[in-house]
Amino acid sequence: MDFNPFTETKNFVDLLSSQQNLVFGTDTSPQVPFYGSQATEDSNFGDNVLLISSWLNTSKDAVVGNEQTFNTFWTRIATYYNVSPQAAGSEKREPRHCKNRWQKINDLVCKFCGAFEAATREKTSGQNENDVLKLSHHIIYTNHKKKFTLEHAWKELRNDQKGCEGSTAKTDGNSKKRKCGDVSQSASSKATEADSGDDDEATTRPPRVKATKARSKKTMDEGKKMSQFQTMWSLKQQDLVFKERSHSRAKPHKKDGLGRLGLSTLQKCTAAIRVLAYDSALDAVDEYLKLGATTTRLCVKIFMEAIIDLFGDQYLRRPTPDDHQRLLYIGELRGFPGMIGSIDCMHWEWKNCLTAWKMQYSRGSGKPTIVLQVVASYDLWIWHAFFGPPGTLNDINVLDRSPVFDDIINGQIPQVNFSVNGREYHLAYYLTDGIYPKWATFIQSIQLPQGPKADLFAQCQEAARKDVERAFGVLQARFAIVKNPALSWDKVKIEKIMRACIILHNMIVENKRDDYTQYDVSGFQQGEGSRSSHVDLTYFTNIPTNITNQMGVRTRICDRQAHKQLKCDLVEHIWRKFRRDQDNN
Repeated sequence: MDFNPFTETKNFVDLLSSQQNLVFGTDTSPQVPFYGSQATEDSNFGDNVLLISSWLNTSKDAVVGNEQTFNTFWTRIATYYNVSPQAAGSEKREPRHCKNRWQKINDLVCKFCGAFEAATREKTSGQNENDVLKLSHHIIYTNHKKKFTLEHAWKELRNDQKGCEGSTAKTDGNSKKRKCGDVSQSASSKATEADSGDDDEATTRPPRVKATKARSKKTMDEGKKMSQFQTMWSLKQQDLVFKERSHSRAKPHKKDGLGRLGLSTLQKCTAAIRVLAYDSALDAVDEYLKLGATTTRLCVKIFMEAIIDLFGDQYLRRPTPDDHQRLLYIGELRGFPGMIGSIDCMHWEWKNCLTAWKMQYSRGSGKPTIVLQVVASYDLWIWHAFFGPPGTLNDINVLDRSPVFDDIINGQIPQVNFSVNGREYHLAYYLTDGIYPKWATFIQSIQLPQGPKADLFAQCQEAARKDVERAFGVLQARFAIVKNPALSWDKVKIEKIMRACIILHNMIVENKRDDYTQYDVSGFQQGEGSRSSHVDLTYFTNIPTNITNQMGVRTRICDRQAHKQLKCDLVEHIWRKFRRDQDNN
């Protein structure tokens, strides 16, 4: 029997309302042809939306999800597309046709989602959504030098997990903002807010496999359930009465300050730290700490929230002018004037990812992951942490959504001045690997160095860039819960675990910084310029955040010509600085 997803069936459940009533031909903007140059603009719009609907309803099947072969998955999408009444009279599409077209749509929409999130963060009072969309188009054109013509596709996918703003960045330690964000994220997973609008649709947890399969089974009679509940409640009351009598006769236990029987604070903190450091089972400490699994889980939750609220402002802060000056000092000693750290991404496997979300969080390995973007310095201090994007996004897509440059765009940090090879520069930069774009704020290695100068530069850059790799390794070595797959069902809890571990990691770095650092900073004095790199403390940072200023700074950040010139100057600078060591070797 042929498969028809538009008839009543149990294979697909909870189809999105926005995809059940498809309206075509309402967008008159020119679009990229769908499968060839023969298609008209109206048919392109309808075909794109129908393909998106087919992909969403196939990948979000709460029972199957992505637990299917490659050919089976795209065959189901092609079948869904071909049997649709909206595709009546049109040419039948093969699975490979749907796959190729979807890859193009997905790539462009992911880039536009990053631009839209950046424009949303830069939104000021008085701007409406049309202004944000206009700025988003400007940003994507500035970053990728091409116009975005698939706005109708983005509107269909914006509430999806890969398109919604479900990530959190913790570069600044405003505890009030974090609390509000945590409350909003936690509230979005509650069933009572299912009717609050389109925004809640993006973060509402889909039904799990067992819950979906249970819908097809016959439920018990309500009267029988009520009778069973009354029986259980009567037994529970008898048990409570028996426990009260037993406690009244037993020897009284030690009470806490509120007069309640309980465990000491040391026991609870020890249990929470053991879970984070060793990723041990929740009931593993029951023998000598006398904590059950439920109590340990609650202790871990309260411990993480307390760490974030009490120490987040200090250990998740943006670099101060003194911090910037110290980083510039160390960067110049290593041969990179103006360098303030290394940036890279890490994937954390999510073992208990919901089946309906696995398709959007799984990479080539087939295991769902969550991305963590980090900026680390020479002492392994993590200055910037952006956690939450789905694992299917690469480093460039994560960069589009990351607020790593928001402080520079909004003019909230002092200007950095440094000279390389006799030229003055005013933008600090990060060391990266080869996937990052060639912007003025990124310096990559030379993939195939030709000559001794390029070879020496590649060696120095790759050695200095290992700071962020070492930070990832030390973070996972200190906290096994980050190294092993995440077992939580709730993404908000996973984000709190990562934030708490990064705060504790920075605490350890601050305590042991002088013990294992490879550089002598005893001669460095806070607040004073050193050598050619220094922070301009007289620079006015409260620049009005209008669109003109923001786009001007963004253009400077993405300047490829400045990147090329800076890289050439760094090659010459490193050759003059370390040529003797190279000759001795």
